[in-house]
Amino acid sequence: MSTGTFKGNRVPSHIGVRGNTVADRAAAEADSHPSPIDMTTDQTDLLTTLQTTCNQHWDTELTDALQYTSLGRIRHDTRHHWWTHSPSRALDTAVTRLRIGRTRLNSHLHKLGMTDSPHCPWCPTYLDTPEHLLLQCPRHHFHRTALLQSLYPLLLRRPTLADLLGGSPDPGLAFKILKHTRTFLHKSGQLHRI
Repeated sequence: MSTGTFKGNRVPSHIGVRGNTVADRAAAEADSHPSPIDMTTDQTDLLTTLQTTCNQHWDTELTDALQYTSLGRIRHDTRHHWWTHSPSRALDTAVTRLRIGRTRLNSHLHKLGMTDSPHCPWCPTYLDTPEHLLLQCPRHHFHRTALLQSLYPLLLRRPTLADLLGGSPDPGLAFKILKHTRTFLHKSGQLHRI
């Protein structure tokens, strides 16, 4: 029997140790098996489970967040809102800021202590909010009239802030409305304030 040395003591080798003998016999039998067992892991199931777990976590977190943020007025579900994206990063950023209520408009900046007044620069008695900018401010009357005329065939009523920011449950309609809202934002020259 061969022996090895461990800290000056002699320890028997693997030969004759019952557990090792059984393992050696099982390895030799597996090696001589006519069709070797495919031990490669099928990662498809693993990836599917991981994706399902991540999606459930996202749904839970977003559902909770929608209850406590202004985005909850516009977005009522956790599905991907593809219609909120456009080729223009500046317009996408503006729409996202308007949707979450974190803009450079005076009302938000005043909450952060960055401006003295929360009011609109042109309407000193009205708060400078996304709703005021998009739906009320007389400074943008011309562009708003064009916006409302373009939306009338789609909505048949006066739009709400949620409508203008992609809040329709119909993705196709939300996409069309957002396209017109982006045109308003671009032509009114207010992107720098959002």
